[in-house]
Amino acid sequence: MKRINQIALVIALALLSLPGMAFNSKSDSSKLEGMSSVASELNLGKVYSVRIFKNTTREELEEYKQDAAEKNITIVYENLQIVDGKIEAIKMKVNCNDGFSGVVTVTEIPASGIGFIRDYSEDAAVPFQIGKVFQNTPVTYSEMEAEVEEEEMEEESKSWGDQFEEGFDTAFNKESKVNKKNRKDRYSHEFEFLIGLNNYLNEDNQFPDNDNAVYSIDPITSWTYGINSVHEVKVNPYIRFNFQFGLQWYNFALADNKYQIVKGEQEVGFIDTSVTRPDINPDRSKMNITYLNVNFVPMIYTGKSSSSFRFGAGPYAGYRIGSKSKFKYDDDGKDKIKNNLHLNNWRYGLKAQIGWKGVDLFATYDLNPLFIENRGPELNAFSFGIIF
Repeated sequence: MKRINQIALVIALALLSLPGMAFNSKSDSSKLEGMSSVASELNLGKVYSVRIFKNTTREELEEYKQDAAEKNITIVYENLQIVDGKIEAIKMKVNCNDGFSGVVTVTEIPASGIGFIRDYSEDAAVPFQIGKVFQNTPVTYSEMEAEVEEEEMEEESKSWGDQFEEGFDTAFNKESKVNKKNRKDRYSHEFEFLIGLNNYLNEDNQFPDNDNAVYSIDPITSWTYGINSVHEVKVNPYIRFNFQFGLQWYNFALADNKYQIVKGEQEVGFIDTSVTRPDINPDRSKMNITYLNVNFVPMIYTGKSSSSFRFGAGPYAGYRIGSKSKFKYDDDGKDKIKNNLHLNNWRYGLKAQIGWKGVDLFATYDLNPLFIENRGPELNAFSFGIIF
């Protein structure tokens, strides 16, 4: 009987210990899950983190987004590419709506994952981190914080030139970079339109109207307009190379519209129609030229955003693919002459560009003359205007 009582006592003690064992087991499991999961709250809710792995599903990403929204944290996914159930590329924008925000862009998620950590503690040394801020194995937040501080000390020891060259980004409210960058982030393409005014300078770098030349230009009605396919290569956040390919149309309207532009046997002619055709009333006389252009303009940005103030200059070249003169008179009279007008087939020069946000100003100057040597007046064309 005594032995039976001892056995019963042991069984009773074992049964009483089961809840504690279950609780401890659950606690340990929760702790590991909290350190390795994508979304977790640490230190009694003072730290919130989101962690994404290569095999994280689209549904899980949406769950993390909704969970963060409940805590007034906005998450936006861009350029999300999932192939065979694996994340090949992702760009995640995070806004904690309390002054802390950032962006992380990767094409190869490391084994430790990527994401962000928001520490709401009053004495937090690092309130916000984003990017590759997790280690391969679960660690305490204090250990992670010590590692970040060590990395920051190494970064602070670098010169500004090193930071500029490497596109240095701090952990606070800036875009996080990884060693293997996405080529799509380095390259972009867009179309741009431009419109402006034309004129030209003579061999003395003066406007022809200073000498009352017959080929003087009306600067208000001499328009240029065009379209470019712009291919931008980002060297680093502050330097970008712009390769521009496109068409540009130039109109050179004569100040005195009584002169008609014609192609003579040896040179271009400016015929005084008040003598040769006194019975008409001239309305407008101009020359139209179309070029296929190639421009290379390195741009320097004063900030890391594409909307930052920027400036640059570079060479360009163009090939004439069309030209004609137009002479309008009376109400419906119009003479069109399509030929080369002794114009140079090639043009080359320098282009300057300055901009802010979505608008740029440009200026171009031809280093070679508009007309073939000894076939027309020695004139170098230039233009300026706006790009949008």
